[in-house]
Amino acid sequence: MYKYNYIGRMPILFALVGATGVGKSRLSLELAERFNAEIIGVDSRQIYKGFAIGTAQPPLKDLARVKHHQVDFLDPRMAYSAGDFCANVKKLLSENPNQNYILVGGTGLYLQSLMLGLPQLPKADEFIRKSLEEDAARVGNSNLYEKAKLVDPKATEKVEVNNIQRIIRILEVYQLTGRKLSDWQKERVGGIGVLPVFWLNRSRENLYARIDARVDQMMADGWLDEIHELAKTVPLDAPAWQSLGYKELLGAKDDAQVKTVLEDVKRKTRNYAKRQLTWFRWQVKSTEVDLDNCKNPLEYVLEGLSRPRTRHPAEREA
Repeated sequence: MYKYNYIGRMPILFALVGATGVGKSRLSLELAERFNAEIIGVDSRQIYKGFAIGTAQPPLKDLARVKHHQVDFLDPRMAYSAGDFCANVKKLLSENPNQNYILVGGTGLYLQSLMLGLPQLPKADEFIRKSLEEDAARVGNSNLYEKAKLVDPKATEKVEVNNIQRIIRILEVYQLTGRKLSDWQKERVGGIGVLPVFWLNRSRENLYARIDARVDQMMADGWLDEIHELAKTVPLDAPAWQSLGYKELLGAKDDAQVKTVLEDVKRKTRNYAKRQLTWFRWQVKSTEVDLDNCKNPLEYVLEGLSRPRTRHPAEREA
């Protein structure tokens, strides 16, 4: 059942989403200026202070050009959830009802939770969680990951093997309730409603080439220096260190190891982008914008906003 609780004018005009590296930034800035809108970041890694280069946070010139929210604001030691994202966005909307906003990013879970609502999940059980954390320390993440796949394959397929917090949550919910996390996630309340969504896409070949080039540019921009500076002040068990490549590069001992890590980062980023493409294609009603062939993406989005929008099945209340 989907229950929406936003009342009054909807300050969020639409969402602009797509896989990492597809090219959301330039178009989002142009659209924000066209609508006198501010940007709400929809990215689970760009939230952390100081982790700028490796998470591809918007550069300072973009932040000065258009005001951004949910970017570079959170203490790296703090965990952050879809629920936190929804609460912060709703607070922003209620405090600024006359301001226009555009959602921009690639974290589908955040977008889905904001529009359709949050699952009514059981609260964490500290005893079970501590036990699972001890299991992870004893047998390793990969073994716990395989156990989670047996318990709840649908929920686990969306989780990286190094995301131990999500793995533990899958196992914790099952041990606590006897139900799969993926089943709990179907029962949602508190969404603001389904928005127009524009999904940016490119051919896999072009997208993957852009991803590889961006990782190289991160290194040229000083990513390795950023990592070693962060290690001086941010504990290595802080949630922000789960961002891809950070711990791996910190542990690299020489240039050869750095090169190996970078190739692995590129491969894992391409795999992540592939999962994002699948999500945006099937999990949300959206209008695809083919950046390889669309001559004027800005006008295409504007035209799309003027066309009547068909209802998505998720908009029908049970």
